[in-house]
Amino acid sequence: MKVAVNYLRPSKEESMKKLGTVKNVIHDGTILLKASEIFRPGTPVFDSRGEEIGKVARTFGPVEEPYVSIRPKGQIDAFGMLNSTLYAGEFKPTYKKKGVNKWQRKGKPQRR
Repeated sequence: MKVAVNYLRPSKEESMKKLGTVKNVIHDGTILLKASEIFRPGTPVFDSRGEEIGKVARTFGPVEEPYVSIRPKGQIDAFGMLNSTLYAGEFKPTYKKKGVNKWQRKGKPQRR
């Protein structure tokens, strides 16, 4: 008896939400789309194959029908994504570590 197991990626339903449909591409490569809900800047964006294509740069427009701009990651064919559906992954905020800076370490004078 054979059992199919997907070891590569979790399914879209488990880890990703539908972000929306690509409506336009700006000359600098920024992708604009009509979103299904409001997403935070920095949220990773994936295509239908599950590959990360960029991050949400900005959410704007009315609350009922928000628009999202996406800053692509690397060289991608943004014009080839027109009218395709994109998905949003889990937002993971990045915080700066709180700690001792180089001027407060032992043996170094503090700046004043």
